[in-house]
Amino acid sequence: MRPSLWIESTNRWDALALTRKLGCYRWFLVEPDAQHWDVYVSVEDAGDLPSELAQRVLEWLHERDLDNATVHLADTELVLSRR
Repeated sequence: MRPSLWIESTNRWDALALTRKLGCYRWFLVEPDAQHWDVYVSVEDAGDLPSELAQRVLEWLHERDLDNATVHLADTELVLSRR
């Protein structure tokens, strides 16, 4: 099994919109509680955010009019902002 990173979303529809941008990645959704949806993405190295994936997340932020997204890597969190 390949390592995964995950991206937080507070809205199911936003999470589903992100998955539409992940066509070349293996992904799955997790609903950790009623207020959150996490999009898990399989990558080569869970400690590094591939630049192409970062670009797709930034595009998603712009399309959904979201300010930022938290990406959980192996040992750290990265906050991507559309500004």
